[in-house]
Amino acid sequence: MNPRMVIVVTSTYVRTFQLLHLTGVMHSLMLVPYDLVWIVGEAGGVSNETASLIAKSGLKTIHVGFNQRMSNSWEERHKLESKMRFRALRSIREKKLDGIVMFAGDRKMFSMELFDEIQNVKWFGAVSVGMLTHSVNTDEMANQKKDEEENPRMPVQGPACNASDMLAGRHTFKTLPFAGKSAVYIDDRATLLPRKMEWSGFILNSRLLWKDNSDKSKWIKDIDMFNGDIESPLGFVNDPLVVEPLGNCDRQVLLWWLQVEARIDSKFPSIWIIYPPLEITVSSKRTPWLDAQPELPVNEKPAMGIQDPIVKHSTKRTSRSKH
Repeated sequence: MNPRMVIVVTSTYVRTFQLLHLTGVMHSLMLVPYDLVWIVGEAGGVSNETASLIAKSGLKTIHVGFNQRMSNSWEERHKLESKMRFRALRSIREKKLDGIVMFAGDRKMFSMELFDEIQNVKWFGAVSVGMLTHSVNTDEMANQKKDEEENPRMPVQGPACNASDMLAGRHTFKTLPFAGKSAVYIDDRATLLPRKMEWSGFILNSRLLWKDNSDKSKWIKDIDMFNGDIESPLGFVNDPLVVEPLGNCDRQVLLWWLQVEARIDSKFPSIWIIYPPLEITVSSKRTPWLDAQPELPVNEKPAMGIQDPIVKHSTKRTSRSKH
């Protein structure tokens, strides 16, 4: 079977860490050895910052602006990102793009094996996502470590297989220890929890989105049935057991989830280009290096070094007398 085109959906918006996150995704996509289309949805409308960045990739891109601005609330942010992904899916249907659709959030890290693995998807697949939670609260970190020692949890979200390598269920992130202590707003100094089902853990055949596709299975729902607010692509299927587990049937983590953001009121230069140059706040009175070698005084003659005579040792061995 010939390799299918990879259709990547990414939602983003201009912020302090956008360049950091989006550059990582872009460089991963530039290494993909298959035909690729990158659909970038942007909250707050199409910006010059995002357009100039994705243009550097040299990839075929579709830049879609979304007028609504990103909220400071994590819950509202997740809802808006979901709507942006729906906009991208409708664009795929309208253009009848034929390939494998994956959701590459701009805060995810990918193994290059993932792009090979998704070529095996027939209709609807799922991969394991490594969940890298973190906290800046030292007390919370201590309590979290104690809880993990008493009740170790699997920091993976994705399909769960039985001994026969058949789909048996799903791994989910244990959120009970963080009840009432997780981050609500971007500025909160608390652990940010993943959603029950991350979009990035699902892959689907783009033909499932086509309206006039005769091969479209009856177990998939039409995207027009939703208003854009959906937990994950798993809501598209009528029977979750039709999901195709990838990555050696859940044994291999192929991407990672890590939410790291700056304060919403943090200041940063556009596209991180410092212009005009920053003012000198601390002057350097003396540099640690010399601009030129110091010159000797005119009336002072350089001292002539006296070289010790070289003592040559004979290499000729004296023969020992024989008795």
